[in-house]
Amino acid sequence: MTIKSINRKKKNEKTFEELIHDLKNSNSEKVRYNAARVLGEMGNSEAVEPLIEALKYDKNGSVRLYAARALGELGDISATQPLIDSLSEDRNVDVRVRAARALGRLGGEEVVIPLVESLNDENSQVCVTATDALIEIGDIAVDALISSLHHSKINVRCDATRALGELGDTKAVEHIIVMLKDEWVNVRIYAVTSLGKLGAIEAVPALIDVLQDTQENELVRAGAAAALGVIRDQRALLPLRELIMRAEELGELEDTALKAFKKIMAANWQNVPGAINKKALTK
Repeated sequence: MTIKSINRKKKNEKTFEELIHDLKNSNSEKVRYNAARVLGEMGNSEAVEPLIEALKYDKNGSVRLYAARALGELGDISATQPLIDSLSEDRNVDVRVRAARALGRLGGEEVVIPLVESLNDENSQVCVTATDALIEIGDIAVDALISSLHHSKINVRCDATRALGELGDTKAVEHIIVMLKDEWVNVRIYAVTSLGKLGAIEAVPALIDVLQDTQENELVRAGAAAALGVIRDQRALLPLRELIMRAEELGELEDTALKAFKKIMAANWQNVPGAINKKALTK
Protein backbone atom coordinates (compact mmCIF):
# COMPACT_ATOMS: atom_id res chain seq x y z
CA MET A 1 0.00 0.00 0.00
CA THR A 2 1.43 3.35 -1.07
CA ILE A 3 0.70 6.43 0.99
CA LYS A 4 0.79 9.63 -0.97
CA SER A 5 2.17 12.57 0.87
CA ILE A 6 0.84 15.97 -0.01
CA ASN A 7 3.03 18.89 0.95
CA ARG A 8 1.15 22.12 1.11
CA LYS A 9 3.29 25.20 0.87
CA LYS A 10 2.38 27.82 3.36
CA LYS A 11 1.38 31.01 1.62
CA ASN A 12 4.01 33.63 2.18
CA GLU A 13 2.11 36.78 3.12
CA LYS A 14 4.36 39.75 3.71
CA THR A 15 3.52 42.72 5.84
CA PHE A 16 3.12 46.21 4.42
CA GLU A 17 6.50 47.20 5.84
CA GLU A 18 8.21 44.17 4.30
CA LEU A 19 6.71 44.95 0.90
CA ILE A 20 7.91 48.55 1.07
CA HIS A 21 11.38 47.28 1.97
CA ASP A 22 11.32 44.86 -0.98
CA LEU A 23 10.21 47.60 -3.36
CA LYS A 24 13.01 49.90 -2.26
CA ASN A 25 15.87 47.50 -1.65
CA SER A 26 15.53 44.11 -3.33
CA ASN A 27 18.05 43.23 -6.03
CA SER A 28 15.45 41.03 -7.68
CA GLU A 29 13.24 42.77 -10.23
CA LYS A 30 10.62 40.06 -9.73
CA VAL A 31 10.49 40.74 -5.98
CA ARG A 32 10.21 44.48 -6.61
CA TYR A 33 7.40 44.29 -9.18
CA ASN A 34 5.49 41.79 -7.06
CA ALA A 35 5.83 44.17 -4.14
CA ALA A 36 4.46 47.03 -6.28
CA ARG A 37 1.57 44.88 -7.46
CA VAL A 38 0.54 43.79 -3.95
CA LEU A 39 0.91 47.31 -2.55
CA GLY A 40 -1.62 48.54 -5.07
CA GLU A 41 -4.03 45.79 -4.05
CA MET A 42 -3.64 46.55 -0.33
CA GLY A 43 -5.04 50.06 -0.67
CA ASN A 44 -2.74 51.69 1.88
CA SER A 45 -2.06 55.31 0.88
CA GLU A 46 1.29 55.22 2.67
CA ALA A 47 2.57 53.25 -0.33
CA VAL A 48 2.03 56.18 -2.71
CA GLU A 49 5.39 57.91 -2.21
CA PRO A 50 7.50 54.71 -2.48
CA LEU A 51 5.55 53.73 -5.59
CA ILE A 52 6.12 57.16 -7.13
CA GLU A 53 9.84 56.74 -6.47
CA ALA A 54 9.75 53.34 -8.17
CA LEU A 55 7.85 54.79 -11.12
CA LYS A 56 10.43 57.53 -11.53
CA TYR A 57 13.70 55.78 -10.85
CA ASP A 58 13.49 51.98 -11.03
CA LYS A 59 15.55 50.76 -13.99
CA ASN A 60 13.28 47.81 -14.70
CA GLY A 61 10.26 48.41 -16.94
CA SER A 62 8.13 45.76 -15.24
CA VAL A 63 8.62 47.42 -11.86
CA ARG A 64 7.64 50.81 -13.28
CA LEU A 65 4.63 49.19 -15.00
CA TYR A 66 3.31 47.71 -11.75
CA ALA A 67 4.07 50.93 -9.89
CA ALA A 68 1.92 52.84 -12.41
CA ARG A 69 -0.88 50.31 -12.09
CA ALA A 70 -0.72 50.42 -8.29
CA LEU A 71 -0.87 54.22 -8.27
CA GLY A 72 -4.00 54.10 -10.41
CA GLU A 73 -5.57 51.61 -8.01
CA LEU A 74 -4.71 53.74 -4.98
CA GLY A 75 -6.28 56.81 -6.59
CA ASP A 76 -4.14 59.41 -4.84
CA ILE A 77 -3.98 62.65 -6.85
CA SER A 78 -0.40 63.27 -5.72
CA ALA A 79 0.55 60.63 -8.29
CA THR A 80 -0.97 62.62 -11.15
CA GLN A 81 2.12 64.54 -12.27
CA PRO A 82 4.52 61.58 -11.99
CA LEU A 83 2.12 59.52 -14.10
CA ILE A 84 1.86 62.34 -16.64
CA ASP A 85 5.66 62.42 -16.83
CA SER A 86 5.78 58.66 -17.38
CA LEU A 87 3.11 58.86 -20.06
CA SER A 88 5.11 61.37 -22.06
CA GLU A 89 8.69 60.32 -21.26
CA ASP A 90 9.01 56.64 -20.39
CA ARG A 91 10.68 54.66 -23.18
CA ASN A 92 8.82 51.48 -22.24
CA VAL A 93 5.53 51.18 -24.15
CA ASP A 94 3.85 49.09 -21.45
CA VAL A 95 4.66 51.69 -18.81
CA ARG A 96 3.10 54.43 -20.95
CA VAL A 97 0.00 52.26 -21.46
CA ARG A 98 -0.35 51.69 -17.70
CA ALA A 99 0.25 55.37 -16.97
CA ALA A 100 -2.54 56.33 -19.39
CA ARG A 101 -4.90 53.85 -17.76
CA ALA A 102 -4.02 55.11 -14.28
CA LEU A 103 -4.62 58.72 -15.33
CA GLY A 104 -8.05 57.74 -16.61
CA ARG A 105 -8.84 56.45 -13.13
CA LEU A 106 -7.48 59.53 -11.39
CA GLY A 107 -9.30 61.96 -13.71
CA GLY A 108 -9.21 65.72 -13.32
CA GLU A 109 -8.78 68.53 -15.83
CA GLU A 110 -4.99 68.43 -15.57
CA VAL A 111 -4.79 64.98 -17.14
CA VAL A 112 -6.85 65.81 -20.23
CA ILE A 113 -4.22 67.62 -22.31
CA PRO A 114 -1.45 65.05 -21.60
CA LEU A 115 -3.81 62.24 -22.61
CA VAL A 116 -4.88 64.08 -25.76
CA GLU A 117 -1.21 64.62 -26.63
CA SER A 118 -0.69 60.87 -26.21
CA LEU A 119 -3.13 60.22 -29.02
CA ASN A 120 -0.05 61.08 -31.11
CA ASP A 121 2.11 58.42 -29.45
CA GLU A 122 4.15 56.29 -31.85
CA ASN A 123 2.60 53.15 -30.37
CA SER A 124 -1.03 52.38 -31.27
CA GLN A 125 -1.77 50.68 -27.94
CA VAL A 126 -0.83 53.83 -26.05
CA CYS A 127 -3.14 55.82 -28.35
CA VAL A 128 -6.05 53.44 -27.80
CA THR A 129 -5.55 53.38 -24.03
CA ALA A 130 -5.30 57.18 -23.88
CA THR A 131 -8.57 57.38 -25.84
CA ASP A 132 -10.27 55.00 -23.43
CA ALA A 133 -8.93 57.02 -20.51
CA LEU A 134 -10.40 60.21 -21.96
CA ILE A 135 -13.74 58.45 -22.37
CA GLU A 136 -13.55 57.36 -18.73
CA ILE A 137 -12.81 60.93 -17.63
CA GLY A 138 -15.96 62.19 -19.34
CA ASP A 139 -17.30 65.60 -20.27
CA ILE A 140 -14.27 67.64 -19.27
CA ALA A 141 -12.37 66.01 -22.15
CA VAL A 142 -14.83 67.08 -24.87
CA ASP A 143 -13.38 70.47 -25.79
CA ALA A 144 -9.82 69.16 -26.04
CA LEU A 145 -11.00 66.26 -28.20
CA ILE A 146 -12.91 68.62 -30.50
CA SER A 147 -9.70 70.60 -30.98
CA SER A 148 -7.88 67.36 -31.81
CA LEU A 149 -10.18 66.74 -34.77
CA HIS A 150 -7.98 69.20 -36.69
CA HIS A 151 -4.73 67.41 -35.86
CA SER A 152 -2.38 66.63 -38.75
CA LYS A 153 -2.00 62.97 -37.69
CA ILE A 154 -4.65 60.55 -38.93
CA ASN A 155 -4.65 58.37 -35.81
CA VAL A 156 -5.29 61.41 -33.60
CA ARG A 157 -8.30 62.41 -35.69
CA CYS A 158 -9.57 58.81 -35.63
CA ASP A 159 -9.22 58.43 -31.87
CA ALA A 160 -10.71 61.85 -31.13
CA THR A 161 -13.69 61.14 -33.38
CA ARG A 162 -14.29 57.76 -31.72
CA ALA A 163 -14.00 59.19 -28.22
CA LEU A 164 -16.46 61.99 -28.93
CA GLY A 165 -19.03 59.45 -30.07
CA GLU A 166 -18.59 57.48 -26.86
CA LEU A 167 -18.80 60.55 -24.62
CA GLY A 168 -22.26 61.45 -25.89
CA ASP A 169 -21.97 65.24 -25.77
CA THR A 170 -24.10 66.62 -28.61
CA LYS A 171 -22.04 69.79 -28.93
CA ALA A 172 -19.53 67.63 -30.79
CA VAL A 173 -22.05 66.80 -33.54
CA GLU A 174 -21.37 69.73 -35.87
CA HIS A 175 -17.64 69.11 -35.60
CA ILE A 176 -18.00 65.40 -36.35
CA ILE A 177 -20.17 66.20 -39.40
CA VAL A 178 -17.15 68.07 -40.79
CA MET A 179 -15.10 64.86 -40.40
CA LEU A 180 -17.35 63.18 -42.99
CA LYS A 181 -15.25 65.10 -45.52
CA ASP A 182 -11.90 63.99 -44.08
CA GLU A 183 -9.47 62.72 -46.70
CA TRP A 184 -8.88 59.45 -44.82
CA VAL A 185 -11.44 56.68 -44.92
CA ASN A 186 -10.82 55.49 -41.33
CA VAL A 187 -11.68 58.93 -40.00
CA ARG A 188 -14.90 58.95 -42.02
CA ILE A 189 -15.83 55.50 -40.72
CA TYR A 190 -15.44 56.70 -37.12
CA ALA A 191 -17.41 59.84 -37.99
CA VAL A 192 -20.50 58.00 -39.25
CA THR A 193 -20.35 55.58 -36.32
CA SER A 194 -20.07 58.39 -33.78
CA LEU A 195 -22.95 60.33 -35.31
CA GLY A 196 -25.09 57.23 -34.90
CA LYS A 197 -24.04 56.81 -31.27
CA LEU A 198 -24.86 60.45 -30.61
CA GLY A 199 -28.32 60.03 -32.16
CA ALA A 200 -27.61 63.18 -34.12
CA ILE A 201 -30.84 64.12 -35.93
CA GLU A 202 -29.15 67.23 -37.34
CA ALA A 203 -26.64 64.94 -39.05
CA VAL A 204 -29.31 63.09 -41.06
CA PRO A 205 -28.94 65.16 -44.28
CA ALA A 206 -25.16 64.75 -44.21
CA LEU A 207 -25.45 61.01 -43.57
CA ILE A 208 -27.90 60.67 -46.46
CA ASP A 209 -25.39 62.46 -48.70
CA VAL A 210 -22.74 59.93 -47.67
CA LEU A 211 -25.15 57.05 -48.27
CA GLN A 212 -25.96 58.26 -51.79
CA ASP A 213 -22.36 59.04 -52.79
CA THR A 214 -21.43 56.18 -55.11
CA GLN A 215 -17.81 57.36 -55.10
CA GLU A 216 -17.56 56.92 -51.33
CA ASN A 217 -16.00 53.85 -49.72
CA GLU A 218 -18.65 51.17 -49.14
CA LEU A 219 -17.70 50.73 -45.48
CA VAL A 220 -18.35 54.42 -44.92
CA ARG A 221 -21.68 54.22 -46.77
CA ALA A 222 -22.67 51.13 -44.77
CA GLY A 223 -21.70 52.98 -41.59
CA ALA A 224 -23.92 55.88 -42.66
CA ALA A 225 -26.80 53.47 -43.26
CA ALA A 226 -26.30 51.90 -39.84
CA ALA A 227 -26.19 55.34 -38.23
CA LEU A 228 -29.44 56.31 -39.95
CA GLY A 229 -30.99 53.13 -38.61
CA VAL A 230 -29.96 54.12 -35.09
CA ILE A 231 -31.27 57.69 -35.45
CA ARG A 232 -34.52 56.43 -37.06
CA ASP A 233 -35.49 59.63 -38.83
CA GLN A 234 -38.04 58.93 -41.58
CA ARG A 235 -36.25 61.28 -44.00
CA ALA A 236 -33.84 58.40 -44.58
CA LEU A 237 -36.52 55.95 -45.74
CA LEU A 238 -36.63 56.94 -49.40
CA PRO A 239 -32.82 57.10 -49.89
CA LEU A 240 -32.45 53.72 -48.19
CA ARG A 241 -35.23 52.20 -50.28
CA GLU A 242 -33.74 53.53 -53.51
CA LEU A 243 -30.32 52.10 -52.65
CA ILE A 244 -31.83 48.69 -51.93
CA MET A 245 -34.02 48.65 -55.06
CA ARG A 246 -31.13 49.56 -57.36
CA ALA A 247 -29.05 46.59 -56.23
CA GLU A 248 -29.08 43.43 -58.33
CA GLU A 249 -28.13 41.46 -55.24
CA LEU A 250 -27.74 42.40 -51.58
CA GLY A 251 -24.16 42.94 -50.49
CA GLU A 252 -23.00 44.23 -47.10
CA LEU A 253 -24.03 47.79 -47.93
CA GLU A 254 -27.51 46.84 -49.11
CA ASP A 255 -28.02 44.43 -46.22
CA THR A 256 -27.13 47.17 -43.73
CA ALA A 257 -29.43 49.58 -45.55
CA LEU A 258 -32.29 47.06 -45.39
CA LYS A 259 -31.84 46.57 -41.65
CA ALA A 260 -31.80 50.35 -41.18
CA PHE A 261 -34.93 50.71 -43.33
CA LYS A 262 -36.80 48.17 -41.18
CA LYS A 263 -35.75 49.91 -37.96
CA ILE A 264 -36.96 53.28 -39.22
CA MET A 265 -40.23 51.81 -40.47
CA ALA A 266 -40.83 50.13 -37.13
CA ALA A 267 -40.25 53.41 -35.30
CA ASN A 268 -42.31 55.57 -37.66
CA TRP A 269 -45.05 53.34 -39.06
CA GLN A 270 -47.84 55.61 -37.81
CA ASN A 271 -46.39 58.60 -39.69
CA VAL A 272 -45.43 56.90 -42.94
CA PRO A 273 -47.96 57.52 -45.78
CA GLY A 274 -49.80 54.32 -46.67
CA ALA A 275 -48.93 52.57 -43.42
CA ILE A 276 -51.66 50.39 -41.95
CA ASN A 277 -53.23 51.80 -38.84
CA LYS A 278 -52.76 48.87 -36.52
CA LYS A 279 -54.96 50.38 -33.87
CA ALA A 280 -57.91 50.35 -36.30
CA LEU A 281 -57.44 46.63 -36.83
CA THR A 282 -57.94 45.95 -33.15
CA LYS A 283 -61.27 47.80 -32.94
